[in-house]
Amino acid sequence: MQHKFLLRFIKEEMEKAHIVAKSNEDFFRLFLKDEPWSSYRSNMSNWLSAKEDGVIRKRIFISAINEKLGLGEEVWGASEGKQKEAVVQGVLRFKEELEGEEIDLFPCLDAAALSPEQEAFLDFAKSASLETLEKRVQAEATSFEKRSQNQPFLLALFHIMYARAAYVFVYDNVFPYLLDTYDNTVKAKQADIYASLPTPMYREAFEILSAIKGENKEETIDLKTAAISNIRRERLSSATLSKEEFKGLLQTLIRTYVKIYVPKEGCSYYPGINLAYLLALEKYVFPNEESVLGNDYSVKQIYADVKNSITKEKTSETSQSRYYALMSDIEFQLLLNKQSMVQELEYVLETENPSQSLVNQTQRQMGLFFMDLVERFS
Repeated sequence: MQHKFLLRFIKEEMEKAHIVAKSNEDFFRLFLKDEPWSSYRSNMSNWLSAKEDGVIRKRIFISAINEKLGLGEEVWGASEGKQKEAVVQGVLRFKEELEGEEIDLFPCLDAAALSPEQEAFLDFAKSASLETLEKRVQAEATSFEKRSQNQPFLLALFHIMYARAAYVFVYDNVFPYLLDTYDNTVKAKQADIYASLPTPMYREAFEILSAIKGENKEETIDLKTAAISNIRRERLSSATLSKEEFKGLLQTLIRTYVKIYVPKEGCSYYPGINLAYLLALEKYVFPNEESVLGNDYSVKQIYADVKNSITKEKTSETSQSRYYALMSDIEFQLLLNKQSMVQELEYVLETENPSQSLVNQTQRQMGLFFMDLVERFS
């Protein structure tokens, strides 16, 4: 096998050994922790997805694979049989190292076995009161240590408690023991937790989201939107913000969102709904002044631009994506002053049965960062 086919075989063998990287960047980070991902992103996509074979000319990456898997340089030009034998043995050695205490890089080992005690704890965590769960944490101290073999348990607990909107519990009992390499889903949820604490840590959330590299253009736009939104929350929640400062901040934020929101057929509704909120705020609080964008943008026009995006996501197989789309549709209509939306809102909550964390996000958007500001400044 030439280089690209051999690299794909390495990835397949890792997955068989339950070393699962959920993104190209996570796979890259298994071998190179400190190299800039931006220098490899397009290469990695080509290496792992292109139909044709070919030589990988990034020698630093090849050397890193050889080091991690204990391969010799000659394996890249050996016969297919010798390549497969060397890779299988190398992956097994690498798996053993990952399970040792000294390793400081943890790929997402989703399928790794949990101890019976850890499985029982996760079942208990789904419904137990937080006070009772805190006491149980103290009794299960060995599972709450910053070690690679504890990561599958800690990540599973992370997702369970995030869905329960138990943000303080995750911050106190899970964050300190997670290792530094997670997939983008975990990073995004971590940022949301920082922004959702009783004393929100918006700056930390912004930094996490700004550091994530999207796998495609759409994901990149969504990440930029989420990062900007945390700066918006930090600034708009200031108790000392004057109306004049609010006006200047509002104009700056609108211009910032416009840079990533490019009206076109099929464009994403996520930056669109955020821009719509700010334009509506500008209209409600400063009704007698011309918009900073003039007549180029309006909530009605943005809604028309993103309608196809919302309609598409409403049929998503992912419940979270459906909820976001359905709720954003309702939010757009509320911003356009459509009446009698209570039944539609109740229908979404009943049919989608969203987690408390998703409902909390909507409440923050519609309440703290819209209604409260309208009441405070208009």
